[in-house]
Amino acid sequence: MTTQPIHILQWGMTTGLGGIETFIMNVYRHMDRTKVQFDFLQDHHDGPLHFEDEIQSMGGNIYRVLVPQRDSLIRSHTCLPRFFRQHPEIMGVHMHANFPYALPLKYAQRAGIGLRILHSHNIEEYQHHENPLRALLWDMRGHAIAKDIDRYPTHYFACSDLAANFMFPNKPYTWIRNGIHRAQFAYNAATRGKARRELKVSDHTTVIGFCGGLRPQKNPLFLITMFERYHAIRPDSILVMVGDGLLRDEIERRTAEMNLNGCVRLLGQRSDVAELYQAMDAFVLPSVAEGLGIVYIEAQCAGLPCLGSADVVPESAKVCDLMHFEPLENGPDAWAVRLDDILRHAPERRSRSADVKAAGYEMSDVAAQLQEFYVRNAKRS
Repeated sequence: MTTQPIHILQWGMTTGLGGIETFIMNVYRHMDRTKVQFDFLQDHHDGPLHFEDEIQSMGGNIYRVLVPQRDSLIRSHTCLPRFFRQHPEIMGVHMHANFPYALPLKYAQRAGIGLRILHSHNIEEYQHHENPLRALLWDMRGHAIAKDIDRYPTHYFACSDLAANFMFPNKPYTWIRNGIHRAQFAYNAATRGKARRELKVSDHTTVIGFCGGLRPQKNPLFLITMFERYHAIRPDSILVMVGDGLLRDEIERRTAEMNLNGCVRLLGQRSDVAELYQAMDAFVLPSVAEGLGIVYIEAQCAGLPCLGSADVVPESAKVCDLMHFEPLENGPDAWAVRLDDILRHAPERRSRSADVKAAGYEMSDVAAQLQEFYVRNAKRS
């Protein structure tokens, strides 16, 4: 008799590419799908996911059934009960959240699903700062949301202490590291040479790297100003920015005003991020809010000196001596000077894969931990 895999419904994927999407897919790729299969819950109007074809090739189902209240108040309350009735194979729900929210777990509880995980990936509802009306609505619903978070999850996961304290303070939780596939990011001199040739960068040019969404949370405008100062110190330098977002036009405008057009490369979304790390000489991400920042782990694995925001980026993002912190309030000038000092005293470039493994960020280990947890706890009454 063939044993069917248990189905765990994943909620939190967007149509873009960010930390949550990367994390879920990294776990999924390392899961033994004869034991655990992932399915995905999306809004009814969502377009194709970034990893849609890969998900389907691995046997995952994508269910576009969620109806927001703004579309239909009645259907927003009936879509999930109907869905869970139609899918008795779903034995667990794993919610990945950047903001406090647990409502789907309410309907999962009522459907008899015994494993209901709320997983915090962020430390601040920064996206609400960009939309005052949305922030007001969330503040008004705060008490109800807190009750949902207290009542409906069976387990709490977080990528760091800061993320746990933001989403569910005083709750016992499990620290789930945002793992990476170390072999993919480990430093390789041959790959570095090839990547720099493709970028048309000389051997002596210093390449400062950034990888993240071009949105306020990642603070790319601060980075542009900082690079202007650094470029004045080290004229033979360029800034490579991997990612896209709503601030791209403003970045292009400021770059032109600073006469940095030839020195700032906006590469957009890329599928070869691991190779681009090899071409860089340092990695800088001045976030104003960060649950962990998986890109710091990737960059350190590639042997890159990293500079992040003090008191924003969790200490758990430091897996070796390459990770450095600077307070944002010190300003772009101080960051430029600090970056120059870090690079002048940087150790010889080598892979830090072993440090990543020792710190618990090897993705195969993280996936094994989650797989064992799913198998042990998933149930339906």
